Amino acid sequence: MTKRDWTLLAIAAADGEALTPVQLQKVLFLLGEFKLKGRSNFYRFIPYNYGPFDPQIYRDAEALEADKLVAVQTGGRWKQYAATPRGLAVANRLNADADAMDYLRRVVRWACSLTFQELVSAIYARFPEYRVNSVFQS
Repeated sequence: MTKRDWTLLAIAAADGEALTPVQLQKVLFLLGEFKLKGRSNFYRFIPYNYGPFDPQIYRDAEALEADKLVAVQTGGRWKQYAATPRGLAVANRLNADADAMDYLRRVVRWACSLTFQELVSAIYARFPEYRVNSVFQS
């Protein structure tokens, strides 16, 4: 599994709904912390404006859009990422660890149930070391 595969799986786990940039970043961060810790082929997060961040996630999402697996929606305050029907089909064929996928689905549901402020605050509460470069005051 590549990092890009995990990005597709995270977006697809929203069941056709769109993920905001902060949701996508935090979902993949939590996946890495609790299920993929120590894997050399996963994202490397740094403390940034709104907590853990890896710019490669956006490059991978844009590449998935170029492959017609993800639709990047614009027009609001920020881009949103949704799996296309083709992306959902490809995601279903990926051979991902079942435990990691169960966790990923639960984390996506959780992240989507929170406001921006609630999500960032929850991450800072559990991982205060990622607050060091924050522009967000919770």
